[in-house]
Amino acid sequence: MKHLSPISQKVSQGLAYASAYTYLQFHAIRAFAQFGGPMPDVEGTPDGGSGATADSVVAVINVVLSFLALIAVVFVIVGGFRIMMAGGNEENVTKGRKTIIYAIIGLAVIFFSRVIVGFFTGEVAGEFN
Repeated sequence: MKHLSPISQKVSQGLAYASAYTYLQFHAIRAFAQFGGPMPDVEGTPDGGSGATADSVVAVINVVLSFLALIAVVFVIVGGFRIMMAGGNEENVTKGRKTIIYAIIGLAVIFFSRVIVGFFTGEVAGEFN
């Protein structure tokens, strides 16, 4: 098995921490929702309601996912340029092909992230209102 570079290790650790944090936050929200009380007002939001806050969070998530999709498309283009400029060097062609494959995998993850956000905002938001 190949060893990961130090940067890959840091990225992997960051993703693991972010996943664990998100998982714990989701279960904490579900635990608090089981009490059945009204959603508390949040100061600084229009009407103090949680609906405005949820809409703001969804808007930020959608902007971030759009930005990440743009970056993935740029990496597809970079991979294409690597292949075109390889000049017969098989190593550069392989690097370009891997760049394109990883960027497409990233686009698929971003697409499914948008689907998941849409599912939870459509299904879960209806229960809290």
